[in-house]
Order: sequence, then structure tokens, then C-alpha cells
Amino acid sequence: MNNSLIIGSTSQLSNYFPSQYEKISSRNIDIGKIKNGKYRKVYILFAEQRTYLNENEKFFVDVNVNYTINLINQIKDYVGDVIVYSTSELWNDYDGEVFVDNPYKYNYSPYIKSKEILCNEINGRKDLYKNVHIIYPFNFNSPYRKSGFLFSKIFNSLINKTTNHIGNINFERDVIHPSIVVNESISAKSDKLVGCGELINIENFVYDLFNIHNMDVKNYLINNDNNNLKNVRKNYYSGISYSNYNDLLNLTIKDIYEYKIS
Repeated sequence: MNNSLIIGSTSQLSNYFPSQYEKISSRNIDIGKIKNGKYRKVYILFAEQRTYLNENEKFFVDVNVNYTINLINQIKDYVGDVIVYSTSELWNDYDGEVFVDNPYKYNYSPYIKSKEILCNEINGRKDLYKNVHIIYPFNFNSPYRKSGFLFSKIFNSLINKTTNHIGNINFERDVIHPSIVVNESISAKSDKLVGCGELINIENFVYDLFNIHNMDVKNYLINNDNNNLKNVRKNYYSGISYSNYNDLLNLTIKDIYEYKIS
């Protein structure tokens, strides 16, 4: 088994996998081909960016649980490993460092609840899902981030020099570059909670990006109090460091440059 398959070709993370990996849409899955493809690893990415949609729990469970588990059940016995993605938000009610074996503890949202159900289904039946590994990434962003997210506006301003209205960005998060998430996914032989292992002030990070590009952030990002949402997350971060701030900054600068010339 030498081939690797990505299911979810338009996802943000798909842009950071090696170019030789096969990519398909989640809307065009040929189960027969997967069963006969001798894939070393299959990465299920299609539910990655469904976090901000204003939908009820059933909507998220239908995709993040039912559809995902059904797909896993059809292919798991015919491939080497299956990598599926959850979220670090399952620990967002902790203060300080968290590890993958900490019990889930979070402020409810329909999206996060659906991810808990998915993870409990997989981890509760390791006899059935012994080759299925869960990646729990912390916050990651890139120019490929779809509209509707904070960083889609920030990258739009940096790349296209447009003005965007945002809310308060003076808060701290564990933030990691998507390429690090991909690298850890490729090497994964067990579940992983992937973050940089430190809290990063988002405002400072954004100001650094604009300063490096010789742009005055105040000319491009306008704070709109109507966009300010109540912060219900505590300051939690990965207990294991997979990267650092300089990596995040440098890799993001590279992203912006490559996106501009592409």
C-alpha cells in the first residue's frame, strides 16, 4: 500500500498535502475504487470547515457523524489507516495545557457536540476501528480559509488590499499552521491533539503580518463592535508543542506570497 487518498478536495487542509496524493470530492466517492485501490492512508477532510454555520445539532450530526461513520465502515477493512478530523474545541472549558487523553470538557455548540459523538463512537469501539486515528487540531488558518471566518477577512486584506470589518481580535489562542497539522496527520499512528503548545495573541500576530508587508493595519481592518461575540472559551493550549510562533509567522508569510503568485 503506497497510495494515499484525500476525501474532501476543497478543504483547507487539502492544499498542504503532497501533490502526489490523490484528491477526490466528498460528493463523488467511488467506494469500489477505494476498496481496490490499496491505499496506505485515507484522510477524511470534508467536514473540516462546518464550524460557523448557524444550523441545529441534527445538521452537524448528519454530516460529522452519520455520513462520516458510514463512509469509514465501508472502507476501513480495505485500507491501511483512516485519518479523521475532530477539533480541540472539545477541551475549550479547560484552563492551561490539555492532552489528548484528558476528558472532554467544553462549552456546548451543535458543531462541537457532533464531534464528541463521532469521537465517542470511534473510541468506544476500538475493536472495530483499530486503524482509525483522530486528529484534534487547534486553530489553523490560511488564504484558503472560506468566507465567513475572521481570518478569511484578514487574508483578503493582506492579499487584495481590501478593507474589512472585524470584531475584537485582542484575545489569545493556540494557533498552528495547517502544514503542521498535515505533517502530523501523515505520521499519525494514534490519536493526536495538534497545537503549537503556547497561547498567541491574535492581535499581535495580525499586526506582525501587516507590518511585515508594510501595510498599516488600521487602513485595512476596521473594528465593528457589532461583530464582537462573547468569548466563552478559556485559555487552553496543547500540552505537547508541535511548532512555535516563528514557524507560524514564517509559514503564513510564505502562504501569502505563494497565493499571490499562483
